[in-house]
Amino acid sequence: MSHSASSSKHTIYIPETSASTSVLEPLDYHSLASADPFICIDNGSHSWRAGFSSQAAPYIDAPSVVARYRERKANKTIMLFGKDCEVDANSRSNARALFDGDVLANGDMLECALDYTFLKLGIDTPSIAHPIAMTERLTNPLLTRALTSELLFELYGAPAVTYGIDSLFAFSRQQHQDGLAINMGHHATTIIPVVGGRGIVSRAKRIPFGGAQATELMLKLAQLKYPSFPLKVTPAQATFMYGESCYFSAGYEDELRALADPVKLAAATMVVQFPFAQTEAAEKSEEELAAIAERRKESGRRLQEMQIKQRAEKLAAKIAELDEFRSLLELRPSLKKADFAAQLADTPFAHEAELEAYVKRTEAEVRRKQRKAAGEEPEPEEEPSFPLVDRPDDELNEDEVKEKRRQRLMKAGWEARVKLREEKRKERERIEEEKRKEEEERINTPGAWAARLKAEQETVILRMEERKKRRAQLGDRKSAAAQNRMKNIASLAADNPVAKKRKKGEDDDGFGRDDSDWHVYREIGGDEDSDAEEDDQAQLESVEARLLQHEPTFTEADTLAGRLHAANALVNAFVRGGTGGRFDPDVQAQTYQIHLNVERVRVPESCFQPSMMGVDSAGVGEVAGSVLNGYEEELRKRMMQCVLVTGGGASLPGIANRLRAALTPVLPFRAPLKIVVPAEPRFEAWRGLAEWSAGVDARQAMMTRAEYDEHGIEWIKEHRWGNPPP
Repeated sequence: MSHSASSSKHTIYIPETSASTSVLEPLDYHSLASADPFICIDNGSHSWRAGFSSQAAPYIDAPSVVARYRERKANKTIMLFGKDCEVDANSRSNARALFDGDVLANGDMLECALDYTFLKLGIDTPSIAHPIAMTERLTNPLLTRALTSELLFELYGAPAVTYGIDSLFAFSRQQHQDGLAINMGHHATTIIPVVGGRGIVSRAKRIPFGGAQATELMLKLAQLKYPSFPLKVTPAQATFMYGESCYFSAGYEDELRALADPVKLAAATMVVQFPFAQTEAAEKSEEELAAIAERRKESGRRLQEMQIKQRAEKLAAKIAELDEFRSLLELRPSLKKADFAAQLADTPFAHEAELEAYVKRTEAEVRRKQRKAAGEEPEPEEEPSFPLVDRPDDELNEDEVKEKRRQRLMKAGWEARVKLREEKRKERERIEEEKRKEEEERINTPGAWAARLKAEQETVILRMEERKKRRAQLGDRKSAAAQNRMKNIASLAADNPVAKKRKKGEDDDGFGRDDSDWHVYREIGGDEDSDAEEDDQAQLESVEARLLQHEPTFTEADTLAGRLHAANALVNAFVRGGTGGRFDPDVQAQTYQIHLNVERVRVPESCFQPSMMGVDSAGVGEVAGSVLNGYEEELRKRMMQCVLVTGGGASLPGIANRLRAALTPVLPFRAPLKIVVPAEPRFEAWRGLAEWSAGVDARQAMMTRAEYDEHGIEWIKEHRWGNPPP
């Protein structure tokens, strides 16, 4: 099943792969409008953006990931960059990030990224003939900058290089001399004050929380919410979910209280649909379905005919055997006792009485089967006779005494069957009488009838709840129920155990003689509760079915299932809010869905409350307010007129209102505040770098190859948008 990313109102689709579907063709290097443009590289910890300063947007925009490995079949080294690293399992397993956190740590990976950049920019000269301007993190370590300069000068032969802070380059486009540059990056958030057209790095602040931590929180929340999700949610997919579904809420606490309403929670839910393999059943036409149904009917008819034939054959065999035994009994008067005994020895019967009893029983069975085959009512069972039961033993011979014992057992069984039939008949009559009385009550006094059944329903529900509560208490060994259970167990263990062989004359405690003695085992084992629960469930279903059928005011919401659904409405909306709080296992797509509601505001809120993620730091609003309040009133007012927010985290909706809500309480009362969020916050640093490189300041800030050779790899020129020199 193939889905493309969508930003519909209620559903977004996770792409099957994050690999690029189109190949980025090399730029036509020789057709550049400007004769000497800068190569501008925004070297972010998440994304790498590069292009010529004469372009309106970066030509390259790819994740800062490199995969380099040896292809065994082709026997050559493969180097992939950005989204191309997701092309297959081999490339994914060898993918490495350029950054360790927000520090550029892998020099060989940086070389691969630069190779890719210069190739895609179409540069075909032996060395790089254009000056290079790159962004770097706030207070970038000297080793990282030295490594980059060494590569650019020694390997690529760049004529000049300069570096600057990404958020300050973005601020340079605002035409303001004073302000605040906030960059919501992937691994950290930086807040840098700008005074007199220069970034004041000495008073800048860094919060160790960014998009990577927010993505991690989203991933953990999804795993906690759906522990049995059939797929493994990857960090890349969690990043996609974070970017496509989340937003900043101006009033986080108020919105959480509003989402306590299941209806609002369901309305705020966004469904994330993961790709899955659709099991498509072959659709059949109506003629094919009718033919299949006819074949099933024909197969059923043949099976019935076979069963009827088999029953007829068995009945015929039974009748033939019965006729044979009847003929033997008819020959009894004409045979001598010894001859009859000899013929009886060839049968499975020990004596004549057994033969007569079998013949009589078989005749009744044959008649019953014949009447059943003919569709007639079964004839009433005749009361058997037991002539030897009442005769004294001294009047009987040895065989007759044995027969008397057998007849006594048969009589006891007969009487038990008669008693059971009578009890069943009385029970049926009682049930029919109760139904008749209930029907009369329902017709004559419907209100009283409904009230009685509702009271019965409440009684059964209360009994079931008490039983459930008792089971929960048994799990706590300190509860009264658990202690009572242990007392029952202890009472079964005697202080002086009875020997295996009791000597004659020893006392017996008599345990087990009464049926009530065995109730303690049922109480300990829980069998009694289980049987009672089944009875209560059946009774409750019967009562609710009658009320639903005859009482108009009684609806599905009044049943126990309806009450439980209403009580769990908030949980249902939280887990399955996008499908009305219900899960249909027959719909395969629902198995591969994650429903986001509270997470949509909770995850972005962690930028303003990092403690929610376990980060011991103040949030963006609190730190920004602290930086602004550190300046005198007039300067602070000017700075408040340009609070710029850039970076990938600023792409989420509502960031301006959320930051305003956080700054307003900590700034002077009714002080004017202007928060600027560019249309594309991710590209603002690159665009600022490209515009700045076309000016005089960039030419003056460039470190040439001669200066590099003279001062060393750690030396840089200071300018107003960069880090201070060492």
